[in-house]
Formats: sequence, C-alpha cells, structure tokens
Amino acid sequence: MERVESYLAVEQRVRWCSVGVVDITSFKRYNDTYGHAVGDLIIERVARILSDQIRSDDFLALERGGTEARDLHARFGGDEFCFLIPQLPGCVEATEIAERFRQAVAGYDWGSEDDRLADDPVGVDVGVVCLRMGSIADRRGSARTLAAELIRRADALMYEAKSRRSDRVHVTAVAVEDGAIVDIVESRRRSAERRR
Repeated sequence: MERVESYLAVEQRVRWCSVGVVDITSFKRYNDTYGHAVGDLIIERVARILSDQIRSDDFLALERGGTEARDLHARFGGDEFCFLIPQLPGCVEATEIAERFRQAVAGYDWGSEDDRLADDPVGVDVGVVCLRMGSIADRRGSARTLAAELIRRADALMYEAKSRRSDRVHVTAVAVEDGAIVDIVESRRRSAERRR
C-alpha cells in the first residue's frame, strides 16, 4: 500500500498504470483435500509464476529488509496477491500482462508439485484496474485514498471473476479527477458537460 501510495504521489512521466489483485481459485479446497503442505507449495509456485510473468520493469511490491530493497509480489492474505504495473501506454497492455499470468498458472504442470494436482490443476482469479494517471496535482494530496480505492476496486473485480467462475481477467479503466477515482465513462461525461 505504501509503495502504491508513494508512486501515485510522485510519478509525473507516466500516463497509465494498473493495480491487480490475484486469488487462487478454490484454495481452501486444496488445503482441506491435500493438506497445508500442498497448499504452501501452491502459494509458492503461484508467486513464482507471477514474478516470472510480470515484465522485468514492472514492480510488484517493496520488500523491506537489510540495506537493499528488491521488487517482489505482495502477498495480501492467505492466497491473495497484489501487483502494480507502473508504466503502461494504455489499458490493453495491462490486460495482456494479467492474462499471460492467468494462462501461465492454468498451463503449469501442477503434477510436478504433487501427483494429485495433475488431475486437479490450480487456477487464479484476477481483477485489474487500469488508471489513467492525470496530473500530479490531482493525485498528490490524495495518494493514500487513491491507492486504497484502486486496490479495493481490483479486489472487487477479482471477486466478480471468482463468483462468475470466469476464466478471464476482469478489468476496468478509471481516471483521477479532482483527487478522486472516476470510471473512464464518467470522466468523459464530466468533460463533455464542462465543455458545454
């Protein structure tokens, strides 16, 4: 949360970024059926796949420790992860990156982790919010609120994917206006009203 907040408060060069939330589909069932050791293997492998699939210049979160910090995925809870893709030309690229990750998890040879997973492969549900950054003046004073709202929206999209048992990434596009997050459609309507 601190890293997203800091990024929103200071970034001036970028037009688009995205925040995503990932949840391992039916994770409790894996834990209950195969035990916590297999559950831990699943979490570790999904984390590695996430790290592998996100572009090398995307960052996922800041791990604090020692004198150096390195970019990593952020584990949000038992089986949830969050990521930030900071420099995008638009929303399409964020969707492609998230979909590449979702497909990599679905296509992974889960039987190599545990024989029982060969017939019960792991999947993920992903929600992504693409943010048109706007001016830094609109973001600086409200970066903490904006970061929380982006993560909340991405989380809601992930739950939408989960509830629909969707095998695609759920995405929305938003913008910052007057220190608040608005849907892109709403942003266009407001701009048209101002021009009248």
